[in-house]
Amino acid sequence: MRTALFPGQGSQCVGMAHDLYDAVPAARDVLDRSESVLGFPLKQIMFEGPEETLVQTGHAQPAIFAHSLALWAAWGESRPTFHWAAGHSLGEFSALTAAGAWDFETGLRLVQVRSGAMQKACDEHPGTMAALTQLPADRLEALLDEARAGEILEAANFNSDGQIVISGERPAVERAVEMAGRYGARRATLLKVGGAFHSPLMAGAQSELGAALDDADIRPPDFPVLLNVTAKPTTDPSEIRAQLKAQLTSPVLWQQTMLRFGEMGMQECVEIGPGKVLQGLMRRTLPDAGRSGIETAEDLSAVTSAASLSS
Repeated sequence: MRTALFPGQGSQCVGMAHDLYDAVPAARDVLDRSESVLGFPLKQIMFEGPEETLVQTGHAQPAIFAHSLALWAAWGESRPTFHWAAGHSLGEFSALTAAGAWDFETGLRLVQVRSGAMQKACDEHPGTMAALTQLPADRLEALLDEARAGEILEAANFNSDGQIVISGERPAVERAVEMAGRYGARRATLLKVGGAFHSPLMAGAQSELGAALDDADIRPPDFPVLLNVTAKPTTDPSEIRAQLKAQLTSPVLWQQTMLRFGEMGMQECVEIGPGKVLQGLMRRTLPDAGRSGIETAEDLSAVTSAASLSS
């Protein structure tokens, strides 16, 4: 039983997908179509940067989405059967596109609306995030309660047993980082992000994304997608629409999602897109599961060659 995993914001890097564009016609087509939909030079930003431009939410999210779906399209008919999919935050839109819940252009337009609305929320309500390593789970709420001091501060990502990400107003996040050692965390690190994602500070983005989702034609996907908000599989368009709206201000239950895959009998996962973050998190949560990733033209050539030899 095999799962496709799709990465989220933060996995972007200057030069991403350039080799795919040069070497693989199907990937080139996806990236060219992306620019037609978006109306700005996405390929130049992906291939050449500069980094400070690529990391902006309005560029990073479409870039990661386009990279992941270029790989998916290029893999094409040689892809093995996937039984489930999941994506981390932004990656949920990639997963749903790959699973056929909507066409590529619809998925990219939704990502463009989402990233623009999130950037606007960041500008209106500045915030930040921090990663807490090895914080005992039963100490999290006490830490957040003490650090809030009347400000917004919430758990944003439950990534693995060893990592929880918190999100909120900068002073509250900074206080939590300073206090985390007293609560048993081994390390607490402020993240280089543009805002307080997956927190109430993103509430302003929900209405704009919600309107786009309400207008979108969402079909039952070809295979179930496990959603961030529930950590449960679904093929129900109504549930997909509702949970994608909720995802903006709700925590990403990634560890719980990986554990659910284990309960369902997953034997192998493939991370499709830039970076190897999700493979690392899977190793911590389900160490016995097979893990691999496809990021480059060389990776794609290797898996298609292996499929050809085995057929």
